[in-house]
Parts: sequence; C-alpha cells; structure tokens
Amino acid sequence: MDYNFYKIAHLVGISVLAIGVGGMMAGGEKRKTFAMVQGIGLLVMLITGFGLLAKLKLSPYVPHFAIVKIVLWLVIGALPVLFRKLKTPLPAAILVSLILVGIMAYLGVVKPALW
Repeated sequence: MDYNFYKIAHLVGISVLAIGVGGMMAGGEKRKTFAMVQGIGLLVMLITGFGLLAKLKLSPYVPHFAIVKIVLWLVIGALPVLFRKLKTPLPAAILVSLILVGIMAYLGVVKPALW
C-alpha cells in the first residue's frame, strides 16, 4: 500500500478517536459504546502510524518524534479515565486534549528528528 493510503487511514483513525473521546467525556448511557469507538480509533492510528514509519524507510531505528508520539498516544488513550477519576471540568479536559493532539500533529507533520 502506498504512503497516501496510510496517511488518509491515519487521519480517519484520528477522527474516530476524537468521536470516541468526545462521547466518553460527554458521559451518559452510551459511554461503553464510545469507549469501543475510541479503542478502534487508537488501533487504526497505531497500525497506520507504524505503516507510515515503514514507508519512510527508517528501519534501523525508531526516530525520537515517533517515540514521543507513542507516549502521547498512550496518554490520550487514558485521558477519559483520568478526567473522570480526577473530576476534571469539561472545558479543561477539552483544552488538555487539544494541546496534546496539537503536539502530536506538529510532530507528525514536521518530523523534527529527520531534519
């Protein structure tokens, strides 16, 4: 598969993740459904992210930006649970989520370790 396929699938995974996290933060009776949607989005992002790294042909090592993105991926996966346990106000939770996603987007677009 080519680079553009992985890129588009990665963006779809990000969208699915956003729907899942948003639904979980909103609460309600469908929280488990949104948790499944979040998990699917995280899985799609993980698979396509490694596919994108493979297409960059960086085989001998994993660049630093990718390691940071993996750590942030884990944090974003745990955010809804953390926010619920800490009873974080919704505006603060949204702001933290946007900042983390913005950092990940910057690292994915600029790829600072490669230049």
